[in-house]
Amino acid sequence: MRATITTGIDGTLRVVARRLRDEIDDLVATMLARMRDEAPDFDTASRPELADGLRESCYGNIRAALGALGDDRQPPRHSPAEAVDVARATARAGIALEPLLHTYRIGHAVVLERFFALIEELDLTSAQRHSATLIGSKYLFAYVDRVVGEVSAEYATECQRVSRSSIQRRVQLVRDVLGGATVDGTELGYRLEQEHLAVVATGPAADASLRDLARRLERQLLTVAMTDDTVWAWLGSTRRHEPSSSRVDPWSAGDDRTRYAVGEPARGISGFRDSHEQALAAHRVARHLPALVTHYDDVALEAALLHDVHAARHFVDRELGPLTASDARTRLLRETLGCYLRSGLNAAATAAVLHVSDRTIAYRIRSIEEMLGRSVLSRSGELAAAVRVHRVLYP
Repeated sequence: MRATITTGIDGTLRVVARRLRDEIDDLVATMLARMRDEAPDFDTASRPELADGLRESCYGNIRAALGALGDDRQPPRHSPAEAVDVARATARAGIALEPLLHTYRIGHAVVLERFFALIEELDLTSAQRHSATLIGSKYLFAYVDRVVGEVSAEYATECQRVSRSSIQRRVQLVRDVLGGATVDGTELGYRLEQEHLAVVATGPAADASLRDLARRLERQLLTVAMTDDTVWAWLGSTRRHEPSSSRVDPWSAGDDRTRYAVGEPARGISGFRDSHEQALAAHRVARHLPALVTHYDDVALEAALLHDVHAARHFVDRELGPLTASDARTRLLRETLGCYLRSGLNAAATAAVLHVSDRTIAYRIRSIEEMLGRSVLSRSGELAAAVRVHRVLYP
């Protein structure tokens, strides 16, 4: 059913801008999905430091573009700060400019397609629809042209800055090692033959927090700043450590604004790479969790399943069905199910953990099985995985 518009072109475009703002979450989700499919060279999967920035840039650009659509239709003098930050991070990551610009073409197409569809939904004469389409699309093209020009200039400036910096040399050496090259550790100022504990640290004081952490753990430190608040790090030691040695109090003694995603200790160049891959995987999960420290060993299952978030959501929805609801009763049943599965399907052990009676646990499990339409035992492995992944996807 078409909405009736009785005002002029400004009123029409204000209505469309308001509708687009209301749909901003769906627009960003569509943009990000198409960017993953259509701009694979802008690789956020292997560079998690860019993923959040790209999402915020999409939001920032949509809000900025719609701000003037129903008003003077003059692009803002300056690009959104989020867009500028992504341009700088892209340069630091060693990604070419063209993949970044490709994401803008995709984002522009998503907004323009929805803009045209909303115009068609309005009760307009042919002449009014033609004018609104012409004027609105002209403005949206002008906006993208303005932002792309500024983003390109910022990218070039950042490339020049880092190319003159010793930091960039270190970044490139680290990328060479991660890519399989053999590098002289003396160039890095870090011994590659030792044991490594890789970390992805995020926060406004991540670099300083890592230096304090290295002192507390008595390990050599190598850091690479990927964005203003995301740092890749390796904590090295020539002594052999037990795996649990990385989980002592020093992790919780630092700046509570810094979050750590931590790989497992591993030795040599291969360990340098493996521990880093684990830290990146833990970081992908940690972004959805409130904990300040996330160890890969604790979230390995979630990390594996979250390589494909869409598939992970489908898996959780399929296994848990009505147990994915967010009401208090369902949350209680989901917590009980998780504890029951972790306790080896032992009702007494579950009751002890949850401080309720065995009969209460039995009642809850029967309620869960009625909701699922099958026994917990028949899908215990799948349900255990689904409950863990649900915790990450639906915090």
